[in-house]
Amino acid sequence: MIAISTMTQNISGSLVLYEDESSDFEDYSTRVSRTKTLDGGVHINHSGFSHGDRTFIVIAKITEAEGVIAKNIQQTETLIWISCKEGFFSGVIESIKIDGMDLTMSIMIKEKLSS
Repeated sequence: MIAISTMTQNISGSLVLYEDESSDFEDYSTRVSRTKTLDGGVHINHSGFSHGDRTFIVIAKITEAEGVIAKNIQQTETLIWISCKEGFFSGVIESIKIDGMDLTMSIMIKEKLSS
């Protein structure tokens, strides 16, 4: 289950979805770069991990009304709250694709707010 809500008051600004098992909340990448050195080796710079680098892909069955709410939140809100099995986050809906009752939503995470 994933709950999405607006940060500001909005009469139709919340949505609870039961995501499909093909949804992806496991996007963990580190801030790492590799530079080639003149002696034939490499230098690796590891700058750690940030939840702000994560993107959630939510796939769910929705009703027509839920589709309207999702599009409204995406088109009118700068930042949203996201609550899911991974924790509580702030972020933004990057993209939405609705095909009949099938929703695919990409959520870019700004920060994790729970420990």
